[in-house]
Amino acid sequence: MSQDNIVVGRLGRTFGVKGWQHLQSFTSPRDNLLSYQPWFLREPKSEHWRQLDDCEIQNHKDGYLVRLAGVEQREQAQVYSGSLIGVAPQVLGDTDDNEFYWHDLIGCEVVNERSQILGRVTGLLETGAHDVLQIAKGGESLLIPFVDPYVIDVQISRRHIKAHTPPPLRSSRRIS
Repeated sequence: MSQDNIVVGRLGRTFGVKGWQHLQSFTSPRDNLLSYQPWFLREPKSEHWRQLDDCEIQNHKDGYLVRLAGVEQREQAQVYSGSLIGVAPQVLGDTDDNEFYWHDLIGCEVVNERSQILGRVTGLLETGAHDVLQIAKGGESLLIPFVDPYVIDVQISRRHIKAHTPPPLRSSRRIS
């Protein structure tokens, strides 16, 4: 399959002796992972995706367990621990206005209100309170909360984000 798959989950550690393993969802809400089909698997240290067929899935505590087709034993499942689960971008569906998929934000150029380039979005963090943009430029990194008043404008079609950056914190105490 295409290298353009969107990562939506990861296979975790094994569970029991019959080939089951934990399934980590990267979607919000986590149940969305189950509605995106078909799934593709990318094993650790590989860049190639292969379509997954006939997976068994069951609820387990606050998450899911999965057993891949043909995997019947713990040792077989261990081979896939850490493998990424991806889907083709078109299965995600459209977003509402002012709603974005994280993968759409990755690579966007970020500028401040004076049009100074702050860098490019390299990732996002989920903190519980709000998401945070990870921005890099020339070996330096910057974190900006992805909420008002910090994010002023997002134009996905232009791969452009305008953000307010507060002045750096300065200590009034001298350190000797």
